[in-house]
Amino acid sequence: MAGVIDQEPLPDLVDLAGRRTLVTGGGKGIGRAITTRLVEAGALVTIADFDPAAADAAREIGATFAACDITDPGQLTRAIETACGDDGTLDILVNNAGIFPTTGSMTEATDEFVHTMLDVNVRAQYSAAREAAKRMVSGACIINMASIAALGGGANISAYSASKAAVVALTRAFANELGPRGIRVNAIAPGVIDTPGVQAEMEALKRGGLDIDAVIAANPLRTAGQPDHVARAALFLACGLSSFVNGHVLVVDGGSRA
Repeated sequence: MAGVIDQEPLPDLVDLAGRRTLVTGGGKGIGRAITTRLVEAGALVTIADFDPAAADAAREIGATFAACDITDPGQLTRAIETACGDDGTLDILVNNAGIFPTTGSMTEATDEFVHTMLDVNVRAQYSAAREAAKRMVSGACIINMASIAALGGGANISAYSASKAAVVALTRAFANELGPRGIRVNAIAPGVIDTPGVQAEMEALKRGGLDIDAVIAANPLRTAGQPDHVARAALFLACGLSSFVNGHVLVVDGGSRA
């Protein structure tokens, strides 16, 4: 039967040695945790980030840094080329960079705000996946960052929910298009994760009617997720353990949507 695979030893399945990787927004929070895990698995990771402090993070982790505003096509392409190295190929793209907003009521969100949200969270992810796919061969993979907000919406985060729902749709479409080339495309949909971004927005979210503490209390595990929880999911999707997983949205939320 076609598709029979060798019974590889477990260490080989999680070994990413020499795999050229780009993680957008990899300087802090979830992105930094993902970069750390992929480097530990042997991947050659480049962090693409607009924050100069990400250069220090890259050095600490053992990654390469590429200054990059993902909404700038030229900077994004250069970051991908940096990650590719001399052979011009990319093995793993983690489309992590994005913005987490506090929109307030949908009647208050401006067109400019919605445009920015879609430009960063959808258009830039599309561009990164497109440019990465041009440089990928069979065995490569793309991991997009969605959110549980894409699956159930949420009051006062309408533009964010819409942007992440688009990421889910793109993931499934890309998986169908790139699958015949042996390139897998999956997404992660985190729940509430304790990151600097969420902490910074905590009070504003509550004022907008989204009580993060109540969301955590409703979680069967009664805890907020940590960046490394998402990083472990990314490592699974990047390595050989998930070789037959394609077009999937992996929810990492402690069971809050169970």
